[in-house]
Amino acid sequence: MSPMLKLYDHLEAMLQVRQNRNKFYERRLTYFVSDIIELLAIENTDEIDLAFSRAIQACEALHIPFDYHFKKLYRSNGKNVMVDYKISALARYLIIVNCNPTNESVAKAQLYFAINQFTKK
Repeated sequence: MSPMLKLYDHLEAMLQVRQNRNKFYERRLTYFVSDIIELLAIENTDEIDLAFSRAIQACEALHIPFDYHFKKLYRSNGKNVMVDYKISALARYLIIVNCNPTNESVAKAQLYFAINQFTKK
């Protein structure tokens, strides 16, 4: 009589595959939205909220899974706990190109991406 595959054995294998996949995608999440805000001297939270929302909309329009490029987390600055996101290079790019270009730091970052895009061989 051959051994039967038990349902929980199959579920355990599926869980392991999912955990390995998540570890792979989490390694791609190398930036924090809060660091972008600080680096680009964005003072208006509405501006970053709009850019973040548009970045998510772009991913949705392209059928790119949100969790591959954005991971919500909570960070502490010693006094307060704040919501932040760890993001991929693609998410960083999408957020920056959707920020307000009247901010000089944002405009420079957008130009940086444009120059690097057009000069790659």
